[in-house]
Amino acid sequence: MGRWIAIGKVPGWDDLGKFTADLKATDKWRLDPRTTITEVVALADGRVLAECHANTQAEFDAWLRKTGFQVDSLTPIKHIARTGEIWKVG
Repeated sequence: MGRWIAIGKVPGWDDLGKFTADLKATDKWRLDPRTTITEVVALADGRVLAECHANTQAEFDAWLRKTGFQVDSLTPIKHIARTGEIWKVG
């Protein structure tokens, strides 16, 4: 399984109400049994970070298009460290 992170902008996601409405439902995160948007972070400067865990980048690309994500960069993740757990990806 691969992981990718996208950095860019999504119109309206600087507003908490729209951000919540667009991402609240589980089907916005769990695209299929093997594809999950694991995190979306709205930064104070208007940019958005989105992380995906999937079989292929194409599944993440489709979600980015569907949300209107204006991608500045899309990069595979090599290693992750979260709350003391560290693992290699892919």
